[in-house]
Amino acid sequence: MPFGILEDRYLEKVPGTGLLSDQGIVHGHEVAIDEARHLKRGTGKYAHVVLIPQPSDDPADPLNWPRWKKEACFWTLAFAASLDGALSPMVGPGYVLLAKQFNVSVDNVTSSFGFILLGLGIFMLAQNALAVKFGHRIVYLFSVSLMFISCIWCALSPNLASIRASRFFQGFGMSALQSLVASTLEQIYCVHERGSRSVIWSFSIMAGITLGPLICSYVIQNLSWEFGFWFVSIPLGLSVLMVFFFVPETTYKREDVAKVQSLKKQGSDEGSMDKAMVASDVESVDSGLSRSPPPTYLSQLKLWHGSFSDESMWKIFLRPFPFLLSPVTYFLFLTHGMQTVWLSLVPLCSSTIFTLEYNFDAAQIGLTNLGGIVGIVLAMLVVGPLNDWGIVWISKRNGGIYEPEFRLAFMISMLSGVFGYVGWAVGNDHHMPWIGAVACITMLNFSIVVSGSAAVTYLLDTHGTNALHILALSNFGKNMVLYGSTFFANGMVLSRGVKVSLLILGACQAFCWLASVPMYIYGKRVRSYLARHPHIFQGELSEKDRLMRQAEKE
Repeated sequence: MPFGILEDRYLEKVPGTGLLSDQGIVHGHEVAIDEARHLKRGTGKYAHVVLIPQPSDDPADPLNWPRWKKEACFWTLAFAASLDGALSPMVGPGYVLLAKQFNVSVDNVTSSFGFILLGLGIFMLAQNALAVKFGHRIVYLFSVSLMFISCIWCALSPNLASIRASRFFQGFGMSALQSLVASTLEQIYCVHERGSRSVIWSFSIMAGITLGPLICSYVIQNLSWEFGFWFVSIPLGLSVLMVFFFVPETTYKREDVAKVQSLKKQGSDEGSMDKAMVASDVESVDSGLSRSPPPTYLSQLKLWHGSFSDESMWKIFLRPFPFLLSPVTYFLFLTHGMQTVWLSLVPLCSSTIFTLEYNFDAAQIGLTNLGGIVGIVLAMLVVGPLNDWGIVWISKRNGGIYEPEFRLAFMISMLSGVFGYVGWAVGNDHHMPWIGAVACITMLNFSIVVSGSAAVTYLLDTHGTNALHILALSNFGKNMVLYGSTFFANGMVLSRGVKVSLLILGACQAFCWLASVPMYIYGKRVRSYLARHPHIFQGELSEKDRLMRQAEKE
């Protein structure tokens, strides 16, 4: 039972568990793990880290891309994700002003601009199927282009009906950058590299969510809300060009060649069957038996790469739904999806809260988002590097063996969100100055970046390519809940008061954090359960366990 994680009673090798470090520490003595000598390792300070998954010998394999190419792809998507995050709440500080302009209630304005969440949730599952069938590149280009076009449409909208329609299609465009990026991280980075990138991705989205209303509030106050969309369309147009030139296709058809690596090891170490099985127990990819020349830059700019799956679109579309039976789906929905809902309600209601309590105007309400910026920067600077370094450090003290549940230690940061909501509620009741409310917003944003990235990275480590399906389900549920909340959130603040509303959010945050405790303890058994039911979850057993289970049936 490593660090409180219960061992599985059915499989000898549970998918997700792997040899991460070839330097283990056993009873205080550093020992070399001989079984790792045939496996590829990292470079530099990660020279002792066994790469999971093992890169192939094919230069077209995204795991073998040069560093600059990976970083250009990742940072382009991070930039687009920040714009994605800004689009949803950017008009939030001006909802009270817009309610007067259109002569409707604040909840009516909120729900009209909230149509973006409806489009985001609906298209979440569709873009998932398109990415599996036709690759990630064409979906990314379609998404950012649709965001750009619908942003101009919204700026030209003369009434709420046109705003609803433009925001609905804007949600279509936003979906890929809120879920598909996680799959791209799994395709181009190894396990020990994903944590910090996941934090940066979360940082980018949260930076957009906080900076968007901050900048747009001044535009609304001094110009108009339409100019806010005109201004954001400029970087959106730039992101279309960046995605075209710097985000090649990352989908790569892989084959499990664990048997090949096992045979190689047997040839160099005959008579040691136990050691030969270790190579087959480590995640691996096609070892490039038929090598192809490296693809040229121009060849990777094409939009159409054919089909990556022989399955029908309808079958691929239905593929995520069996994962509703997976406990990991509900864990991600509670700890990542619903936590995002609670936090997203803050900018949606900020216009009402700060107008009621501090009589702020739109520009002053926008400035309160500076607290969120401080929180996400602290999260990225402090926890970002610790995410990957920490799991390597713990793995070394676990005999070099990595368990994905090690990631969940960072879920403790969700408690800072609980303290933020409760502290804000109690402080507000005691006439806390506005700086106290801003400090609480800092704690909320710190919580979502740290714990949210840990939950997503855990999903990538445990489900690999199937993580895309679970993330799509979680984001669909999250956006449907958030869209429904736009109809009554501001009304609840007005009727029940700021204190009660914030205490409700704090209680919801605490409940969601509790989901991480059983997931940490029983996570390995959950992974075993998923692997033992491949007909439902498309899981994959190691070759040794597969043969053992076949023998048991016979």
